[in-house]
Amino acid sequence: MDSAEFDRLVTRARDPRLIAGIYNYCDGRCPRCPFTQRCLTYLDIEDVKSSGDGQSLADAVGDSLQRTLEMLAEAARRDGVDLDAGAEDAAAAAGDVDLERHRADPLAVRAREYGQLAWRIGRALAPIAAAREDAAIVDAVETIEWFASMISSKIYRAICGEAEGWEPRDQAQTDFNGSAKIALLGIADSRRAWLVLMEAGRAAADGVPAQAVRMLEELDAAVRGRFPRVMQFVRPGFDQPAAEPGGAQ
Repeated sequence: MDSAEFDRLVTRARDPRLIAGIYNYCDGRCPRCPFTQRCLTYLDIEDVKSSGDGQSLADAVGDSLQRTLEMLAEAARRDGVDLDAGAEDAAAAAGDVDLERHRADPLAVRAREYGQLAWRIGRALAPIAAAREDAAIVDAVETIEWFASMISSKIYRAICGEAEGWEPRDQAQTDFNGSAKIALLGIADSRRAWLVLMEAGRAAADGVPAQAVRMLEELDAAVRGRFPRVMQFVRPGFDQPAAEPGGAQ
């Protein structure tokens, strides 16, 4: 990344129309989001895609991440910061986090179990839904697949953040509460999607959707119990009435 490109991206990031940090606590479903034109990450990915000769979304995201790393390196160079100097300390600090213990947390285990079920069934139902050309079923299956891994990853992040004490546990506006809130929103959307499949004449097998709904309800209760202030977390843009799509914040 040259100096001119760095300055251009910094100028964009300072655009007052953008909502700072909105991309940190969203569900990632950009086509359904009313705030895309106020999201720095979305605009950056669109730029990468437009210059990438039809590259996939995954490649575009990867390129966007690479540009972010290059921006950090350029900012550090301008400020005279040696990024390598603290690498060993950072690695040591990361090593102190007991990742395996957090993975074995009963809440994390239950979230992974749901994710594995949802992904397996979602992949199996996708071609059936497409063949039936039922928009409601197609949307439900896409929703189930989309959140299959996101729910467990957000719950795991929340568990790690809360357990490691990176932020005060008595405050609502923390990353672990924000991550847990995204998980709850994904749980709610997924539950509605499974209920669509349970409607008369639509469910491939009532037993599996019903089991998935029970698992989601149990996860919802467990997350709210573990993170009692989760719903007090204010997501930038989404939970701020003043941040109207296309308007001033």
